Amino acid sequence: MLADKDSELKTAWKKKSWTIPDLPGGKQIYFCLAVRLVKILEESQGLAPDVYPDTSGVVEPARPIKEYAPFLRKVGLARNQSGLLCLTDAGRLFCSSPTKRALAHIFQAKFRLFGEVLKLVEMTSGTVQEVNSELCSMFHLDWKNCSSTRKRMDWLEALGLISGLADFKWQITAEGIEALGAWELVTPEIIRSFDSTADIMRIEEPPTEIKNVLKRLADDPSLQRERSKYNIWVPSPNRIDNLREIVTFASEKTSRTELIHFIADRFSLRQSSVDSMFPFLKASNLIAEVGRGVYIATPAAKAWCSTGNDLDFIRLLHGNMRFVGEMIYFAKEDVSRNEVYEEAEKYCLNVEKARWIAGFLIEAGLLEETRYLHLRATPLGGQLLPELPLATPSDYASDKDNSVAVEVKSNVEPYHVDEIELMFERLYKSARDPFAGEEGSGAAFEKSIAEVLSYAGFEVSRIGGSGDTDILVRWKDSDGAVVAATVDAKSKSNGVVTHGDVSDIALESHKDKHNASFTAIIGPGFGGDTIRNHAKKKGFALITDEELAQIAKTSHMLGVDPSETALIFQVPDGLSRYEELVAQKQRQADLIALVVATFVKEQDTYGSLSARDLSLLSRSTELAPSIEELIPILNLLAAPEIHVLSINEQNAAIEHVAYTISNETTAALRLAALANAIEAGAGHAR
Repeated sequence: MLADKDSELKTAWKKKSWTIPDLPGGKQIYFCLAVRLVKILEESQGLAPDVYPDTSGVVEPARPIKEYAPFLRKVGLARNQSGLLCLTDAGRLFCSSPTKRALAHIFQAKFRLFGEVLKLVEMTSGTVQEVNSELCSMFHLDWKNCSSTRKRMDWLEALGLISGLADFKWQITAEGIEALGAWELVTPEIIRSFDSTADIMRIEEPPTEIKNVLKRLADDPSLQRERSKYNIWVPSPNRIDNLREIVTFASEKTSRTELIHFIADRFSLRQSSVDSMFPFLKASNLIAEVGRGVYIATPAAKAWCSTGNDLDFIRLLHGNMRFVGEMIYFAKEDVSRNEVYEEAEKYCLNVEKARWIAGFLIEAGLLEETRYLHLRATPLGGQLLPELPLATPSDYASDKDNSVAVEVKSNVEPYHVDEIELMFERLYKSARDPFAGEEGSGAAFEKSIAEVLSYAGFEVSRIGGSGDTDILVRWKDSDGAVVAATVDAKSKSNGVVTHGDVSDIALESHKDKHNASFTAIIGPGFGGDTIRNHAKKKGFALITDEELAQIAKTSHMLGVDPSETALIFQVPDGLSRYEELVAQKQRQADLIALVVATFVKEQDTYGSLSARDLSLLSRSTELAPSIEELIPILNLLAAPEIHVLSINEQNAAIEHVAYTISNETTAALRLAALANAIEAGAGHAR
């Protein structure tokens, strides 16, 4: 049994995070900005996410408080309360005496190896690289770069605990020595004793309503197949908190229109985005339709809101969505995100859905990012696992077979499947091997990027060479005008592109030379705040190879126009706007499939069907479309060019216009033949 002191150290260590959150702005203003923000929150008694706090004199231009919220929440200075960011008790205490020493104590209590880095600097002055090397050696860390150590040292400098010497070395200050005297530090031996000792953290029991959800799943394994695999979409950041706010609004009966307006107004979303969120809210058993267009939070969701416990949300999510607890189980040992995504496929989930689930689990403290693109279950995650009835991939084998069959049948694929996989494999390998293919440095990566962008529908030219862009991308906008973007390819063997790898002057020169509207940097990953903040300031899009691959796959599968895919080159919110667009297109495709399937199944019974009929018949499906969504789908399928549906009965009220289906197979073959002809013509033209 651990001694009392060691037990206290262990408890404190378990509560700490590995990752210090980003605070927009340079280290020179870190402390002043933190003080300004807590003072503003104290004076305002809470701010809505889109409010711009007055940071003039500290940092300009102003940013909305939601960009500072992740830092303030993770440090423990603020929390979300009724839609506002408000000070915590710790935040109010700091506000009453906002000293550097006080904030340093907070950091020591919140983040692992903060004081331990300071101790290393006290033992011997060194550069960031030297301190990082010693830290990794002592604590057996598999950190691939210095970014985590650098962030700790940036804050140690900002809080006056270390100071610079010549040759980029750092030494401890008198303030740092005094701070060390007040801190309890860990050693590698103590940490090993933590790992070898049974975890005694206590987690709260779930409320009865949520316990019953898990009990039903445990008692009837056949219910595993009913767990949803539908798309997930929630306003960011602080997604669990945002969901709790939405469910709280729906704790009393509310119309669909009222709920949509609330979500759209509260999170500054378009109503079409909110529409795409409804299926997830229902599939995860957060809200239920209790009348035509009338919704209310489920008893289990209300119970979660009552406890306010993120673990209760995860319990509820696991009971209704696939690969939640299973992801925790899979990540019991350190695994890469790619390995997680491959495992998710066995549960019929794509990369994007797996990312969302991982995000929820990280927010709830059940997974942690041990290093770049790697995940591992936390002790809390391991402790929650026995409560969660787990499925195995074999439970979903038939679903996977069916989904593959539908994809092969419904998609016109101009490339052989094996060629596609090889193309993305080349992209991934060359992103991390500058001399892949035995060519010049970075040449293979440039070729792979050009190949993938072409697959996404762009006109692509690989240029390369000194004094010019690596790749030039062109497309036509909605008015037919040609638009261009320059692309800088950065292949890095350590998997991380930093600010030092980028030349602003060269990128601006390449952009001007080709009269391009946008510039993108594509690499395996981007490390540190400097490159992200600078790219945002300059308008350079940062795109990882994994993001590019997923974008190309999605754009190709859904036939997204290059002018729409080009949103990814726009800064700062282009990628999120692209994802929103794709979600809408995917939902439209899903609704078309649902409408055709419903007609085929029900027409013999009902004779003809209207938008209102279809809405009622499909209300219990994962999609649960509204009448307003179905009307344009019916119009599309009845258009002369498609002619899958025919109007059987006109009505002044458009939702009552009745249709019948005929020759749907012939129509699909005709459209496929047309697509093949267009593809063949385009190929000949090239």
